[in-house]
Amino acid sequence: MVLAEELHFSRAALRLHLAQSAVSAQIKRLEEEVGGPLLHRTTRQVELTEAGRLLLSEARTLLAAADGTLGRVRAAARGEDATLSIASLGPVPESLFSPLLATFSARRPHVRIELRQLAFPQMLSALREGTADVEFIYEPLHESDLDVVPLESGPRMVALPRSHPVAGRDFLTPADLRCETFIPQPDAIPKYWQEFWMLVGELGTQPKISSYVSDNIEEWLHLIGRGEGVDTCPAVIARYFARPDVVYLPLHDAAEATLVAAVVRDARTPLINEFVELATEIAHGGGGGAV
Repeated sequence: MVLAEELHFSRAALRLHLAQSAVSAQIKRLEEEVGGPLLHRTTRQVELTEAGRLLLSEARTLLAAADGTLGRVRAAARGEDATLSIASLGPVPESLFSPLLATFSARRPHVRIELRQLAFPQMLSALREGTADVEFIYEPLHESDLDVVPLESGPRMVALPRSHPVAGRDFLTPADLRCETFIPQPDAIPKYWQEFWMLVGELGTQPKISSYVSDNIEEWLHLIGRGEGVDTCPAVIARYFARPDVVYLPLHDAAEATLVAAVVRDARTPLINEFVELATEIAHGGGGGAV
């Protein structure tokens, strides 16, 4: 996972506190076990193969499940039975997230907080299957079984390849993207959610869709970076996912991106309500900043 995130053996080795040769040897053993290459290596870059991208997606799910199980067992061993699982589809602005976690932990020191980053197919299933108690996600979210609490709103950005002819512009409008191809997400994502980010409302029509589907943010950015299409996103993505092959430009004349806290209506508990109320308080004047 670290090598897939860095796509650079030296940086991955540094993060893992290992020699580069050790990382290379471990990847080689993993490829032998899988039965094929997980990476394309050249003198200039490292790129995931199709098998590598699939393994990365599966590995995230497996490790999150393992971490969650271990955390619950450790909490039980300490006599702590209160756990709150917080998930997000992409990063949450630090101006909200850091004070929220710090304040809540100070108020409820015996509550274990589990944090999960979701892939696109887990957008709704994490809440409905109970692996997340609260999910931070950007609207629209129109599901009859979910309660949605708006937190912060701000402008959207356009993510496009650095080689794109308009990459040097100061900003873009939906009209500038009318003839562009957009990167889709899996069918598990509601159609209305994808259409919002593909500017169907602003354009008045469905744009061209790439044949490549992105399962997670890293894969989505990889596809954009190699020129398979463009997409819009919250400004927080540009701050947390800087890449040499992707440019982010402000999007004018389009609906804003609104971050919400989502919970399953029938699964709300006093602890969940307290966390969401604190998030709302911080976002609306108790320390939260703009998206």
